[in-house]
Amino acid sequence: MRLPFCIFKLGDGNPHFVEAAPTLDAAKARVTALAELWPAEYVIIHKKERGGEILLEICYKPPKSKRTKGRWVAYERRLI
Repeated sequence: MRLPFCIFKLGDGNPHFVEAAPTLDAAKARVTALAELWPAEYVIIHKKERGGEILLEICYKPPKSKRTKGRWVAYERRLI
């Protein structure tokens, strides 16, 4: 079984696959932990098993200073 939530790190103009997770909560927790070690923008993409349709894309924006927290931005899309 494929893990449906794929995590990508955005950098140098190209997304780089990091890992996959079984649930959205697990993917968000992993991105939060990764962002503490390697600050960057991360994207979580949920792909439908059949047809490769993207159902949900969530982007993590890192904090601009050490006193603030990063934020999540959600985009819902249907691509065929």
